[in-house]
Amino acid sequence: MKKRRINTTISQEHYTLLKKHVGEHGTQQKVLEIAIECLENNSKQYSPLSIEEEIWMRIGREIKDLLVIFNKNTVRMLLETADIERFREYINDQKPLEFTCEWYYHKPLKELSLQEFVDGIIMGMNILGPKDTINHIEDDNYHTIIITNNLGINMAKIMAMEFESLFKSYDVKSEIHFSKRAVFLKIFKRSND
Repeated sequence: MKKRRINTTISQEHYTLLKKHVGEHGTQQKVLEIAIECLENNSKQYSPLSIEEEIWMRIGREIKDLLVIFNKNTVRMLLETADIERFREYINDQKPLEFTCEWYYHKPLKELSLQEFVDGIIMGMNILGPKDTINHIEDDNYHTIIITNNLGINMAKIMAMEFESLFKSYDVKSEIHFSKRAVFLKIFKRSND
């Protein structure tokens, strides 16, 4: 292996540490090589946070006292007996997806580009949505988003209601279909998008 010469200065504190580790590893060269390898391994081990993880970190401090964690089977059972019309009232009053998009972009929903709007839906579902998978396909005339979940038909109905409210607020032509395991969204592009 070809070797490279380096020449540098370090603080007295780091020189003391270097000498301490030379006793364990034999040479200054070996100590520096091990330190560099450790830095490399740590950078691989602690990869940067995804956008969703960063947002959870930002909002975690604010909502940690409100958060209640349920097992998916418990949630499925609660949804099977839920009053769907009360969810509709909540959605129409609180507009949770609209709030999520506005909070993320720090601007009113109507000021979002269609791409920001679509990205906001995906980000919102990745962070707060009860989804198993989310897939996005962009065609020439529309965006298709398919969201799967295993929480049953009532969860799909609730998600469809949320998207219906969101699309109405954003004033975009769309189609929403759902089944027991999935919600299918088609968001049509406008001439200026």
